[in-house]
Amino acid sequence: MADKSEQNIQPESKHWADEEEIIKTNNSLRFLLFLFKIAPGFLVRMLIYPVSFFYYIFAPGGRRFAEEYQKQLKAYTGGKIPKRISSYQQYLSFSLCIVEKMEGWLGKIKFSRIQYQDDDVKDILEVLKQGKGALLITSHLGNMELMRSLAEHNRELVGRDVPVYVVMNLKLNNNFMRTLNSLNPKVSFNIIDSDEIGPDSMVTLMNAVEEGGLVVIAGDRTSAHTRQKVIRRNFLGKEASFSYGAFLIPALIKAPLYFMFGLRTRVSVFHPKYNVYIEKSKVSFECERKERDERINACCAEFAQKLEKYCQLYPYQWYNFFDFWKE
Repeated sequence: MADKSEQNIQPESKHWADEEEIIKTNNSLRFLLFLFKIAPGFLVRMLIYPVSFFYYIFAPGGRRFAEEYQKQLKAYTGGKIPKRISSYQQYLSFSLCIVEKMEGWLGKIKFSRIQYQDDDVKDILEVLKQGKGALLITSHLGNMELMRSLAEHNRELVGRDVPVYVVMNLKLNNNFMRTLNSLNPKVSFNIIDSDEIGPDSMVTLMNAVEEGGLVVIAGDRTSAHTRQKVIRRNFLGKEASFSYGAFLIPALIKAPLYFMFGLRTRVSVFHPKYNVYIEKSKVSFECERKERDERINACCAEFAQKLEKYCQLYPYQWYNFFDFWKE
């Protein structure tokens, strides 16, 4: 682990949290959500093509960082993955992901479209069936909203309501979340602002787990509030910064910890399907305090390895449009 100063950042290489919110107005979101209510889903998903082209043309920064990520991945895999460098393909995938988030929020993603794997999903379901809670570390590879399937279909899966607490940065997601909440306030999400994590919010998360809830946090974006507190890890052959706080929370809560990735099997406007992967962490935080930092680092390294694995399987579903390897 190493703390890095921010004094040498170039203007074109901002911290991700300094970027403006992508969706600046609620009007476009409301219009899309209105279309979802009156038109077949595949017709709405067809809008992703002109929308993707628009962002591809008018967002050169994101286009450049998408290409840098793909080149890094291609070098790491010896030129095998991806088959071709295409930032447009990544924008297309991202636009479809936004539409899928809306579908999920409106309850339009059928459970039959989500395929769980023969991994540790049975383990986490057993934990939830026993009335216990768990932590999920996700990423911005794929669609984190698919983890709602564990809550939305909870009666079928675990026989009870499972409250979900999501730790996220509200600054860049405020308009998006506010619009979705206004249209479907029944969605059982409790949002904890990552910029305001403190003793009170930690007590809230601990209580949530004790009461059988799920706590969800992304591990692939560093804190906007404590930017120098990072873990430097090798990722795709080059050192990158990971969030220290994302791996400190499991160390403090000491609940069952899982890595979760929700990924689209292919770009399709007709009946898209998704693979959900759940893998239990091998790191235990039942240890003395002096061993905690070592295990936090080990947990982060484990997460980085999982992220590498799924980047290779789904190379265009990476939605971190910033300089990920910036020191």
